[in-house]
Amino acid sequence: MNAHLRAAFYLLFSLVLITGCSKNEYSDTYNDVTDGERIMQEQNAAIQSYMMANNLSLDRDFSGIYYKIENPGDPSALMTLNSIPTLNYTRRNLKDSLLDASFGSTNFDGRALKDHIMGWQIGLRKIGKGGKIFLIIPSPLGFGNVSVGNIIPANTVLVCDVELVDFK
Repeated sequence: MNAHLRAAFYLLFSLVLITGCSKNEYSDTYNDVTDGERIMQEQNAAIQSYMMANNLSLDRDFSGIYYKIENPGDPSALMTLNSIPTLNYTRRNLKDSLLDASFGSTNFDGRALKDHIMGWQIGLRKIGKGGKIFLIIPSPLGFGNVSVGNIIPANTVLVCDVELVDFK
């Protein structure tokens, strides 16, 4: 190998090493996606175990939520993300511990569906007014790695019974 080729090779090799060792500006996002995928896989296995232990047969949405439509409700009265739902609901974890419940109808102080957790945004648009749905929501589609006060711990899979009483 002549001197010019050897120098070019070393320069190219050095650039590859320097570039490979530099911090990627997208590395945090990439790690979050990897962590999110890992959490979804782990929680999917836990959900499958829960379903087997409770003899549940649920559909799985491409998003990762599991659901069973118990009452489809009025098919001509479907919500959009801007709708304000009035719901009766219970939220539990995979150990069947009650986390919270509406104890009657609530519209969450007029909060639009788009301002609720992603699992509810997906699930509630599968039923019409008067409908009822059972949902199992992996934490990335629920509250994620954020705890909700002392009520819902971070990374909790949510098991929800939700009735869509009405919406505006």
